[in-house]
Amino acid sequence: MSSVETLGEYYKRTNQIVPSDLLNPKGNYSHFNVQPRHYCNKVTPYNRRDHYKICLNIGAGRLRFADKTIEIDQPALVLSNPSVLYSWESIVEEQKGYLCLFNDSFISAELKKGFELTCPLFNPLLSPVCFLNQEQTALVSGYYQQMIDELKSDYEYKFDVIRSLLKLIIHQGIKIQSEYNEIAQKDASDRITPMFMELLERQFPVDSPGNPLKIKSASEFASQLNIHVNHLNYVVKSHTGKTTTQMISNRIVDEAKTLLKNTDWDVAEIGYCLGFDYPAHFNNYFKKHTGITPSIFKYNS
Repeated sequence: MSSVETLGEYYKRTNQIVPSDLLNPKGNYSHFNVQPRHYCNKVTPYNRRDHYKICLNIGAGRLRFADKTIEIDQPALVLSNPSVLYSWESIVEEQKGYLCLFNDSFISAELKKGFELTCPLFNPLLSPVCFLNQEQTALVSGYYQQMIDELKSDYEYKFDVIRSLLKLIIHQGIKIQSEYNEIAQKDASDRITPMFMELLERQFPVDSPGNPLKIKSASEFASQLNIHVNHLNYVVKSHTGKTTTQMISNRIVDEAKTLLKNTDWDVAEIGYCLGFDYPAHFNNYFKKHTGITPSIFKYNS
């Protein structure tokens, strides 16, 4: 078998009759088919196809695509891009759901418009799997059954109806992935502020002038957390009402007050251990945030 499985080879591999439009294709021929997943082999070849496929997978298995493997243990839409290597391995014998397959000539420009970046069918960088809940599974199953009914009908414009149903399925997949990404991004954002606070607090209390603060700017914290400083600033401000720099400054000033009042270190030593190379910089910083110099706070307040 070639490294790219053709539509004709797919039908032969799954022991189906090759449709007549594939026996003597002429020019830019258009092909579409939809069917229940009766022809789901336990393991399919790991290669590319010359066609698109959208499966409603109901039945546990492993999808291998590109250099990744996804365990599928709940209903899922799988949208396969012709440019990506993929294979399917069934984990359980009972496999249900539907599949539809079609070539590029079947896709109208109107159907494809706007999906180039948002749909895994046309963007190989996106995950091809969209997990469905019970309600979504019932909705998508209904779309597939309507396509089956249309394909059997004699309606003159049945393929236009099928393209509309395909569009609904594609939109459903995009919508599910968008909702998932929003939740994932929210969860990630919710974790960033506690991680920032933990990283900040981990440097305190300062126990020796010889062990100065190593991370004291917003960009340094962002680097440690492997995120962009603008994103860190946005998340921290959203969760605390203060900027990242304000949070860092407040904590440094609080530590400075503690050290000035409770140690016999001189002002220069305290400034150095809090990350200031020069006493004048520490003096200016402390006065900016408290209104008085470190020396006045240490000896007179």
